[in-house]
Amino acid sequence: MEVDAKNVRLSAEQADDENFEFRRFLKWQDKLSDEQLDELVWETTRHIWADFDCTTCGNCRRELVPTVTAEEIERLAARLDVSVEEFHERYVECVATPDEDDVDPDGPSQWRLQGRPCPFLNGNRCTVYEDRPTQCREYPYLYEPRFAYRLMAMLERTYTCPVVYQVLEALKRELPFRRRGQGHY
Repeated sequence: MEVDAKNVRLSAEQADDENFEFRRFLKWQDKLSDEQLDELVWETTRHIWADFDCTTCGNCRRELVPTVTAEEIERLAARLDVSVEEFHERYVECVATPDEDDVDPDGPSQWRLQGRPCPFLNGNRCTVYEDRPTQCREYPYLYEPRFAYRLMAMLERTYTCPVVYQVLEALKRELPFRRRGQGHY
């Protein structure tokens, strides 16, 4: 079932119970190693992404608030031709105040872009796409290893990202998962 950016939330809500059953199935199945499952996820993701232009969706930029590093702030400020201080004032908020010596004050968890939708979203397009933060570049994190250990986050992403939704649906078809009404697995 193909789902687009506009109806992904509704489709994910309708698949919620089944997705939790699929999560349980993946946790307890013993046919694939973690590495084999990762390879299957990566192959499925490549296939689905070939038919989906991520830059036309914009859901992630409407709903997520990425953290940014000092280096990313400098790069974005340069792109916008503003000072780092001005960029901080206009676009960044502090997530946590470092109060220990071992905390990096410029670490990726210290700063995030302000508000939703993303201040760099114009229609469905990112106006700083080439210089976007790492969290934006790597979202929805389907190419990271250990997929089976990140299933709760993946289920959450089905509400936002059509690619994640379609990858899970394809995996349900590919693996010996029994959908409701098809008997036990």
